[in-house]
Amino acid sequence: MSDTKITREKEIIQGLQIAGLSCRLFLPQDYGDAGRRYPVVYVNGEIPLEEIVKKAAKMGVGLDFLILSVQPENWNDDFTPWGAPPIRRGEDAPAGLADAYLRRLTGQIKPYVDAHYRTETEAAHTALIGYSLGGLTALYAAYQTDVFGVIGSLSGSLWYDGFCAYMERGKPLCAELKVYFSLGNKESESRNPRMAKVAACTERAQEILIRQTESAACQAAPEERVCLEWNEGGHFHEIPRRFVRAFAWIGKKI
Repeated sequence: MSDTKITREKEIIQGLQIAGLSCRLFLPQDYGDAGRRYPVVYVNGEIPLEEIVKKAAKMGVGLDFLILSVQPENWNDDFTPWGAPPIRRGEDAPAGLADAYLRRLTGQIKPYVDAHYRTETEAAHTALIGYSLGGLTALYAAYQTDVFGVIGSLSGSLWYDGFCAYMERGKPLCAELKVYFSLGNKESESRNPRMAKVAACTERAQEILIRQTESAACQAAPEERVCLEWNEGGHFHEIPRRFVRAFAWIGKKI
């Protein structure tokens, strides 16, 4: 079942229910005219797609791929890799259900999209990105599945308890993985002592991935494999613009 809305000439955003989750799908301008297949960017969590599409047009960024955003059942549970103390005072402790969410994403949602739309199904043409805890889970996915060849972690909650140590112990499963990080230059000013570690943890994650993605099979320079872009402001500043910058980088990789 879908609810279709045309946002600009020949650009379409569809509301879908896939595997019991609410999703929104963006189809690029020439999708209805061309017979070719398209890369897909999956997004952990709902994003302001209409605003992002308009912002991309103003910034001169082409969105020549499908975008599917997936709303989780519970943000703090589905987008955390394991249990931890409550993130904020008064909240429930996160349950750490990212593995179950990723099984649903890779085992049900992606196969549905590939079956019903003209997609390039290979990992090299499939990206997974997210914001905040959604960005944490996008990066976690790189160590759990080889389905995604490009990962984007925007203001990712990489301060999450034990996550960088987890990265150090593991290795991305996609042989030619490319990763995009985005962070605001004031995010470390958080009053939450765990969240205040975000810049140090993001830079550490970048260093880890530069090492882990270096191989004889991948000749790309470190900055081409793993990118960290800085933005003005704190965690919630200019989120649509940050997504457009991410899509600009990712679009060149998929």
